[in-house]
Amino acid sequence: MGGGFLVDEHISLTQCASDTSSFGTFSVADPKALSLLQQETYTLSAPGSVPDRQDAPHVHDAVLDPTKKFLVAPDLGADLVHVYSVGGSKSFTPLTPIKAVTGSGPRHAAFAVCGDKTFLYTVNELSNSITGYSVVYAKGDAEPTFTQLFNFSTHGPNGTVPAGTKAAEIVVSPDQRFVIVSSRGEGLLKIPNFDVANTTALASDPLVSFSIDDRTGALAVVQTAPAGGMNPRGFSLNKAGTLVASALQDDNRVVVIERNVKTGLLGKIVAHATVGVGAGNGPNYALFYE
Repeated sequence: MGGGFLVDEHISLTQCASDTSSFGTFSVADPKALSLLQQETYTLSAPGSVPDRQDAPHVHDAVLDPTKKFLVAPDLGADLVHVYSVGGSKSFTPLTPIKAVTGSGPRHAAFAVCGDKTFLYTVNELSNSITGYSVVYAKGDAEPTFTQLFNFSTHGPNGTVPAGTKAAEIVVSPDQRFVIVSSRGEGLLKIPNFDVANTTALASDPLVSFSIDDRTGALAVVQTAPAGGMNPRGFSLNKAGTLVASALQDDNRVVVIERNVKTGLLGKIVAHATVGVGAGNGPNYALFYE
């Protein structure tokens, strides 16, 4: 089962299950006995423009917006970003979805708040692209308006990726100044071997950092840096934004990478650990507990 989750201020858990095309919320009032509050299952009337990957809805993520009144859930299979209003009774009401670029396959999403402006960014697995939207809130609890600003490669405008690449994660830095995305299946970068006695360099997929124009929401490439190995399916930043924890699924490894908050540049790997044994048992995500 793939997908994302979050805990909102109502102490409820929101889960997206890509393999069952469903979206559900659970009460965590009793952490030992989660109880289902609401569930919605999506359907497709016909396969999408990438039939082998868009034969059914595949909701991969659930993200609470900055106002905590709305929630978005990217749907790779339907080329949609579902939008919900968050009710006081822990309920979620579907609103008008965002129509993503055809064949893009939106996977994960992140909001950025820049002064009085709000932007939404999605990383799209099937087209290996990033789409940016402006977010305009109406008065009261009326649904927000999402307007597409751009859509370009995960390596920036005119960027390219090798065949078989799959975009994965997107994160906005705590200071709302940078966007970072991970890309799986490239393997074009090299990192030193973790065995100090072995001089053979290791292949790595990239983490690509972008600066955010706080006036327009436009993104500009700042750096393409090693993710610490292959298949960086999920990663996170610590609260200070000084460290990145990267989960390398194919290498059964988690690494921690230093990060310059001012420039947004990633530096050296400062810690690493083996997680899981054997193919297919590597970590999907790494999260700081602070």
